[in-house]
Amino acid sequence: MSTTIGRVNANINIVTGGSLECAHCSSALDGDAQTVLDLLPRREGPASAAGPHICADPSAYIDAEVVFRQYYCPSCWTAFHSEVVLR
Repeated sequence: MSTTIGRVNANINIVTGGSLECAHCSSALDGDAQTVLDLLPRREGPASAAGPHICADPSAYIDAEVVFRQYYCPSCWTAFHSEVVLR
């Protein structure tokens, strides 16, 4: 049985031995605090999918493509992290 010793954020716990797990379903996550997002399931969409507060078209300001990206727990599909970033 693992014991929570810290948190990466509100959704990802650091447990005994330095491993990571979902704070909601206790599913073990591969990777460490620096690389875990790269290993999680994710979806991408247009920046406007982030919500009504993203109302400007990014292409009016920069040439690079901008996406809305969400990362999920592979077991319970809790959204761990959301960001609007360059593709």
